[in-house]
Amino acid sequence: MSDPDDLFTMRNCFWLGLYQQALAEGAGLPRNMPEPMKLEKEEYVHRCHIAMGQYQTVISAVSDSAPTSLQACKLLATYEAQPENRDMVLLTLGEWLDDPSSGHNPTLQLLAADIYCREDNLKEAIRAIRNGVTMEQTALLAQIYLRMDRLDLALKQHRIMQEADEDSTLTHMVGAWVCLAAGTTKKAQEAAYVFDELIDKYQASPLLLNGVAVAKMHMGEWGEAEANLLEAAGKPGGGGADTLVNLVTCCRHLDKPESQAQQYLEQLKEKYPNHAYTVTLRNAESAFSRVSDSLAVA
Repeated sequence: MSDPDDLFTMRNCFWLGLYQQALAEGAGLPRNMPEPMKLEKEEYVHRCHIAMGQYQTVISAVSDSAPTSLQACKLLATYEAQPENRDMVLLTLGEWLDDPSSGHNPTLQLLAADIYCREDNLKEAIRAIRNGVTMEQTALLAQIYLRMDRLDLALKQHRIMQEADEDSTLTHMVGAWVCLAAGTTKKAQEAAYVFDELIDKYQASPLLLNGVAVAKMHMGEWGEAEANLLEAAGKPGGGGADTLVNLVTCCRHLDKPESQAQQYLEQLKEKYPNHAYTVTLRNAESAFSRVSDSLAVA
């Protein structure tokens, strides 16, 4: 198990989705930290702003002469803030990853994999972090394998994390995700226990509340899941698209009025037009309209 350092709490808050708390922790850190730790702190500051949707804050703060890890943060912020420049971001990522002077930077590898996941290019995401050794890289690789329905490979990554630091927050969270992917009620109960324990130990964040809610859904406890999601929606950030998608699912299973589900769907379409759920829904609606028009009586 690794020893805690000055960044332990800030890093932990970020992983838990407690971004405001992470920023507050960073602001209170001593000024005389070693330079590598100062740089890592700055990385987490930028990543917190990105997670909260404050993309321009990062773009404005990172100069063209900044270290590679901070430039990677700027690329992620640019990707989200400027959809018209996404091709440029992807081209730059490829060049930097292939460049020996920057390609081995762990933050660049991690955020490149993150961007490729957002592009649904899981092959390139894996390529970016396949040789990674950090806990975050291993955790993201496990997430990617879960998206690919490769529970066996995700379990392997979880075992690697347990060997490195079985008490790490990331290790516990990946263990919960793996349990959810197993699809059984027993495993869902294990996942719910992990998320509840993290909430009790730290505090509830939209990320953790969504985790509990998904576990409750697997267990058929739709009312409790909805309560968790409404709590998440009431917090700063609200959990983003995941909260809205999960609320729509709960509405369907709880036989809520159609107007309530539509309200969540409209928020999803307006705030997250490029989310995978929104794109799939839009394509389905367009296909239905085409078929409906073709069958309409003249």
